[in-house]
Amino acid sequence: MPRDIISINTTHYVSNNMYRVKLPKAVEFKKEDKLSLYSFSMYNSFYNISASQYGNSNITFTWFDNTVYNWTIPDGYYSLSDLNLWLQQQFILNKLYCVNSNNSQNIYFVVFQTNSVLYKAQIDIYYMPSATNASLYGYQVPSGASWTFPASNTMVTLTINQNLQSYFGITNNTFGTITPVQNMHYLSNTCPIVSPVFSIFLGCNLIVSEFNQIGNLFSQFPISASYGNLIKIESSIDSLISIKEGIYSEIVITLWDQNNKPLIFQDPELTLFLIIQTEI
Repeated sequence: MPRDIISINTTHYVSNNMYRVKLPKAVEFKKEDKLSLYSFSMYNSFYNISASQYGNSNITFTWFDNTVYNWTIPDGYYSLSDLNLWLQQQFILNKLYCVNSNNSQNIYFVVFQTNSVLYKAQIDIYYMPSATNASLYGYQVPSGASWTFPASNTMVTLTINQNLQSYFGITNNTFGTITPVQNMHYLSNTCPIVSPVFSIFLGCNLIVSEFNQIGNLFSQFPISASYGNLIKIESSIDSLISIKEGIYSEIVITLWDQNNKPLIFQDPELTLFLIIQTEI
């Protein structure tokens, strides 16, 4: 049984999640012919924060004086520490922090962090101290800020949009609204989904399946590389899938995520080898 290799690369990228290679001439496949993935290489460039893709980029922060700030997280891939740094930038730009007089350290009133022991995300909310307590703590108003310390301890609050809740694995979306005033620490109560894409499904126009939502699914593999690194897969050529008999002038490959949604990526660089086994 002869086996041929079909090479697909970045030059065959069409748009969205599709690659197309034109065959030198039309080929007639019979029902005994088989298709298999031999190798796959692509960079992990899948965002986890995206206004258009996930609708999870909005945060509302209410300062202790009830001034409301609406912020949009720029599209990208963020770890919890990355997201915390972005949040700190917003606090610095808007003078929404204190300075510790002892060592000039910035004091922030919302912190995102990973609780790796519990496999959870954590959101920490700290109250704004009264003028008297601020003096005891050594807190100072940053240079250029127009606010002053309140007469009594006062909460700040944070609201994340509904689609961002799954990132933190937290089913409520408002934090810091509590009486009496006190520091609060919120942990995930469901599994955090920091990386919404963890597996790649491949479709091919040579395949027809009646058992999958992706009607031409022929291969699947987990994402084996962290963001920005190269995903490399080598498959067994014995995993052969029957080709739908017919005459074909092109091979079309489509990429999907584990939820059967078209895979959206920033870097289309790809190398893919297919094995086609034909009957004599």
